[in-house]
Amino acid sequence: MAEENHAPASATIDPSVMELGKTQYNLCMGCHGPAGEGMPNIAPPLAGSEWVLGPAENLIRIQLRGLMGPIEVKGQEYNLVMAPMGAGQPDASVAAVITYIRNSWGNQGSEVTPEMVKALRGEEGKPMLTVADLIDPATVKTPASSAGQLAPEPLSALPSFSLQEELG
Repeated sequence: MAEENHAPASATIDPSVMELGKTQYNLCMGCHGPAGEGMPNIAPPLAGSEWVLGPAENLIRIQLRGLMGPIEVKGQEYNLVMAPMGAGQPDASVAAVITYIRNSWGNQGSEVTPEMVKALRGEEGKPMLTVADLIDPATVKTPASSAGQLAPEPLSALPSFSLQEELG
């Protein structure tokens, strides 16, 4: 079994969040492996995954809606059905498990907060996602891939307006 790295990317992540996330990860371990290594033909790896280190919005939405169909992770295609594991879970639990995944096994990602989960809670109960519904991590500059430039705000974080309001 690979050695786990629980050092968060930022010293500001509360160790209790990582501990809760580790506990929540027990639900994920059967498919994604104890060290996030994945299982061939069943579930992709989380360790070093471009999807894990990409926009956190993707992971929150996957937790709330599930994911089905083909997805390429680290150059290998997986065809899967992942249940919405975060549906019905408290926002803090969903945020903690995603933060844990984004900061374990060599991953160094930003923290996911309960407020971020709450902002996307309206996704819960909608049909399962496919890759086409997600933000392609290859198209987004992240701190890990762009020498300190921050990723742009996801579209869902931008204020909404209507043309009627603009013209009215």
